[in-house]
Amino acid sequence: MRDLLNLTRFHFISLLLSNIEYIVDWELTWFTLNFKPSHDASFTLEHASRHLTFKFKLFLDDLPTLEKLKRTRPDLYMDELTCRSCIDRMEDLMHLFMCKKRRLPMQQILQSYQNHLISKIQEAGKLADIDPTPFIAKLTSLSCWSFSSTNWSSYALVRGCLPTLFIDIFVDLSIPRISAIKVIAAIHNNFVQKFRKRIWNPRSYEKSRWENAMNITYKLKTTPKPSNLPLSTYIPYSSLPPPTLHDSRDSGTDWLKNSMKYAFAGWSVDFYSGRAIRYFVSIVASTLVGIYQGGRSGEI
Repeated sequence: MRDLLNLTRFHFISLLLSNIEYIVDWELTWFTLNFKPSHDASFTLEHASRHLTFKFKLFLDDLPTLEKLKRTRPDLYMDELTCRSCIDRMEDLMHLFMCKKRRLPMQQILQSYQNHLISKIQEAGKLADIDPTPFIAKLTSLSCWSFSSTNWSSYALVRGCLPTLFIDIFVDLSIPRISAIKVIAAIHNNFVQKFRKRIWNPRSYEKSRWENAMNITYKLKTTPKPSNLPLSTYIPYSSLPPPTLHDSRDSGTDWLKNSMKYAFAGWSVDFYSGRAIRYFVSIVASTLVGIYQGGRSGEI
């Protein structure tokens, strides 16, 4: 644990020490990270594996944002590249969910996260015959539900470093700790799925459009530092058409609807009972006609 927290990518944990309301519960965090949804013919092992991979990359700040790609492949991704959504900011992990163009969907999926927790608190209060109002107030007062460049608790929540308070609320309502951990893990995995679908996938779609325009093929990306990519053909994001991928609201299918239906009847959580969710979104990059007329394909 000490070696992990000494990594630069986890420096934000030390910045949380002054926030007594957001103390990371590492047992909850590890359980949530290793939480593996069951799979069937509809939600395959491959889908579950992709979800797990994305979740760990998010936790480790290892998603291939533009700032990371500039460091790993400077021959393909120039320093001038900025966020495709807002154009004027560099894209690192924090900007991924702080971007002004993604503010609305980010607020919506955070509100969904909070609503699921509130729903479970209300059910727990009913079972224990305790008024859940003060517990809900304690939850909603956490600083992690709003974003700013100095609010490290919201950054920790997105990364998957979850607070002890989440568990304490349920334990105070007479819910066994391990049962509370399972339900919180299911809710957080639902959040990760929505983050991937509504934030990461649209962003990746727009990046793929630029890569197509630059003729940055899969072969180029998997070949160590190709030397035949002409810098003179660099096309900045701002010269491309505006984003066209619709950022629709969440579908009517609720990841938690079936898995949580009987959660308080013994609090046995089957995250994928009932209808499984296909949350891998196939993204087909559009072809920008005419940009590479003249035989660019012959250069590679």
